[in-house]
Amino acid sequence: MDLPIPTHLQAYLKPVGDENTEFEVRGELYCLCGCEEFEVWESNDRQIVKAKCKQCGQEIEIFDSGRHGWNGFVCHDDFLDRSLPFNKYTCSECGQDIFKVSVYISSQGKQDYMEEADDEAFSEDNWVNAFEWISLSLNCKKCSYVENGWLDMETM
Repeated sequence: MDLPIPTHLQAYLKPVGDENTEFEVRGELYCLCGCEEFEVWESNDRQIVKAKCKQCGQEIEIFDSGRHGWNGFVCHDDFLDRSLPFNKYTCSECGQDIFKVSVYISSQGKQDYMEEADDEAFSEDNWVNAFEWISLSLNCKKCSYVENGWLDMETM
């Protein structure tokens, strides 16, 4: 079954549960080194989000609204100020900065993408990059506080 995991996250997002479909996927972020603990960095009011592995330091771009999702990937709507700095997020309960990252992605599905994105640049293989919604929840590794919907954004 095809899941709507964007190309840039396919190596890092492991689906969780048995309710994932072509239209939605829930998963956990993992580094290639196997670690699931990250610092979370954001810029442009969470329009750009990246994670940095606690163990090996690898940075993983989770979301960039100017390049990912329907508006970024299909419409090329990029209005971000890329000169703005990244800010490291800290837990609102304990102030620590290491999290487990849960990801939810919703999609219109492959067929809808193929009907809407009629440009030659779009192929059936990259429908996963045109998702309609992304949500991130952060689970603090220090105090276990969960911030559901830390990022909750429509991308269409």
